[in-house]
Amino acid sequence: MFTLAIMLALASTIIEMSLAAKFPVWRKAAKKNKTINMIISILLSFVLGIMFGAGGLIAMSAGMMSTVFSIPGYAFLEWAYDSPQAQKRGGNQIEYYNKRWKQALADLAQLTYKVIRIITLPIWATRNAVNKFNAIKAKHTKA
Repeated sequence: MFTLAIMLALASTIIEMSLAAKFPVWRKAAKKNKTINMIISILLSFVLGIMFGAGGLIAMSAGMMSTVFSIPGYAFLEWAYDSPQAQKRGGNQIEYYNKRWKQALADLAQLTYKVIRIITLPIWATRNAVNKFNAIKAKHTKA
């Protein structure tokens, strides 16, 4: 029974955070008033409990747990979308850092490629020289 309540609480929290990330009004209302946060969590857990046939005690336990789970979730969403730092970065710090990480990984891949090319210079330079030598030799033997 407790396992079902935890699973329902996690599902409810994930859905709640996903919806709150999309609707700034929801985030701001939940941040200003913890009662709204609690009502939303309990209501969402209740609806999910009804959808999946959970009993009243399981749905109520899940609602309480999801309320506790959502507190750090709302803090994260506030940092990611509503903080002054997020506003300076276009209102979405997740996207901002995603772009920076992608650029850093692209730079690292390019640097790694260049280092490998330098390390293997004797191998590929010798191969190119031998191929050119063989091409010149083949031209002279036909003539």
